[in-house]
Amino acid sequence: MEPPILDRRTGRTDHDTPQRTDHDGGQRIGPYRILATLDVPGHADDARRCLARDGRTGRTVVLTLPPAASADDAGYRVRFRAEAENSRRLRGPWAAPVIDVAPPDAELPWVAYDCFPAMTLPAALAAHGGPLPEDTVRALGAALAETLAVAHANGLVHAGISPQAVLLTRDGPRLTGYGLVRAATGTRPAAPHGGRSATSHPSHPATAHGSPAALPPEQRAGEPPRPYGDVYALGAVLAYAATGRRDAGPAALPPGLRGPVAACLSPDPAHRPQPDTLAREFPSTPAPVSPGRVPDAVEAALAEQAAHHPADIPPPDLPGPAGHPPAAGRRPSRRSVAVTALTGAAGLALGTGGTALWRAATDDPSAPPEPLALRGVAPAPLWRRRIETEIDGPPLLWRNSHLLLPGAGEVTAVRVRDGKKMWTRDNVWGVGDLSSLGGDLVLKPGIRELIALSARTGRVKWVERAYDGEKRQRFRYPLAADGRTLWFLAQDEEKTATVVAYDLKTRKERWRTPVPGGFGGSEEHSAVLREDSLLLSNRCESAPNTPWTYLALGRRDGAKLWTRTYKGVLTVSDDPTEIVSGDLLITFASDVISAHEISTGRRRWRFSCEDFVYTDGALHGRTLYVTDGGAVTYAIDVTHGRLLWRRRAAVDAASPMSESETALSHSGRTVFQVNASEVEALDAADGSLRWRFAPAAEGASAGALSGSVLTAPGVALVRNDQAFYALPVD
Repeated sequence: MEPPILDRRTGRTDHDTPQRTDHDGGQRIGPYRILATLDVPGHADDARRCLARDGRTGRTVVLTLPPAASADDAGYRVRFRAEAENSRRLRGPWAAPVIDVAPPDAELPWVAYDCFPAMTLPAALAAHGGPLPEDTVRALGAALAETLAVAHANGLVHAGISPQAVLLTRDGPRLTGYGLVRAATGTRPAAPHGGRSATSHPSHPATAHGSPAALPPEQRAGEPPRPYGDVYALGAVLAYAATGRRDAGPAALPPGLRGPVAACLSPDPAHRPQPDTLAREFPSTPAPVSPGRVPDAVEAALAEQAAHHPADIPPPDLPGPAGHPPAAGRRPSRRSVAVTALTGAAGLALGTGGTALWRAATDDPSAPPEPLALRGVAPAPLWRRRIETEIDGPPLLWRNSHLLLPGAGEVTAVRVRDGKKMWTRDNVWGVGDLSSLGGDLVLKPGIRELIALSARTGRVKWVERAYDGEKRQRFRYPLAADGRTLWFLAQDEEKTATVVAYDLKTRKERWRTPVPGGFGGSEEHSAVLREDSLLLSNRCESAPNTPWTYLALGRRDGAKLWTRTYKGVLTVSDDPTEIVSGDLLITFASDVISAHEISTGRRRWRFSCEDFVYTDGALHGRTLYVTDGGAVTYAIDVTHGRLLWRRRAAVDAASPMSESETALSHSGRTVFQVNASEVEALDAADGSLRWRFAPAAEGASAGALSGSVLTAPGVALVRNDQAFYALPVD
């Protein structure tokens, strides 16, 4: 029987946690059979790490488990698994590749990494008999700093860097442990670029289950994990690697490491360097004076580990993870594994410093450095902000300067420039979405009143209570506004529909015109405001699949100017909203896009997509951008209906594209294709990929994207549930 994995701090073993026993007595957790522990006494305080064999593929992996003391904490188990799911997004050449995560119904959560043979940093020091050589520590610092730079640029805070989270392999270091501090303390992912966010403080001390020496002072004082805390933890890890002591200060370090490590360990977060600066600084120090590789004793220990646990490949007909056939047995070469693409990770060009330096310390000198593949790397977020109150409607971008967020009985304004909260107005209860009235005013439809707020200050400018269903017909929803007039639909108890033109200055009616019931359905749908008229469609839930018809009302007096039906276009209520460009009406039905002349009703062109179109398109100039259910984005010339380019997203086919969105940057040079997993930014000219962005989530939302994109000049505001990221564009 294999020995139990002992937690030296608590005295408990993993025999105390839910797992199964093989017929030969070996311990199993999920599909993995435990082979040996990787932990060193006195160091396994953030998680347990062990070698395990996948019974489906025969592959040997590094398995990370919760500390024994936390195995019975239901909340910790949920957080541990959520962080494990998010760790899939941690990319870069030195991030340990996640190959498997415990399913939601697992009694004990775990995460499996593909990096065998491997030793934790404490185990490597024990094998070496003391601190690692300076050139190896310098190479380690460059590699880990590069991984942090990629993570922070993608809005990810690691919050789990410790000596035991760093694995040494024959192919270079590997970073594990993502989110272990957050899992232990219950804090939420924090802002990636300094500044205070709306993140709550931990409910218990941040040192619980964490590595005290690697925990920055601000987190010990109760702050949530932030990017500059990762830098401190990196400094603590390097100090440990260079001295063998967990509490070593800069004075104990070799002279070549003292400067950068001391900067990382600065008590003031503002004085700590950026990870990309560190990644370049370590190679700029004097070249290594000794040749070659990780210490011989560590290399020998890794070789012995590989020999002691040889691959055990099952018969080829056995299924692999998630029902897939097992991957072909492989052990990547030292050169090939050292550089991996950063596609899908938001990062920045770090050059080849970390890669080249690790090779200089761990491989033969003749190996030439290979460039990092940075195509698809997203820019670093300008800021990130989490809104604590639930957002109960679509955000409204006012004049490209304020992001207005409706909540339960309140509205909050966030400044686009820096993410700073400008104001919150409470006691604003309503039943409709925010809409701009023009100028400084924003409309919040109340239960029995209309509330006009100042977008600049949040002050209530006026309240209109006349359209409550008693004095006059009840307000239903706004149709259009131009700063002087609000056009809205009103109905009485008999569902008689009326279009009302309301003067925003005098707060009196300009005119009212009854319209046929088909033009005033229960589903909110904006009218099209033209130079001389207001176009109202008959799109409504009560009369679906009828020929599309426009009713034109005079903009100034409400006179009925004309009614026109567009043959071949049906009013399906849940289809995307129509787009009007000059005299062109563009509609969407199933997998077909049609364009008709508004003035004559004649069809101009018809375009077929590969799959259904669920969401609205985006128009810039004479080009329409739209995405179908197969995750294919099309650029269509609206003059002739001609395809300009098409591109299929790199998204899991199982992702519900009904939750997708197509948006444009303010300049029109970038197309955003939003799906249930990530945001893809495409070059509007040819559809080529610019970058992909997958923000972090937590709990049940881990591994998913639930939100949208709004754009202001030079900025894309990506929403993921309650969090907003501001990314620079164009």
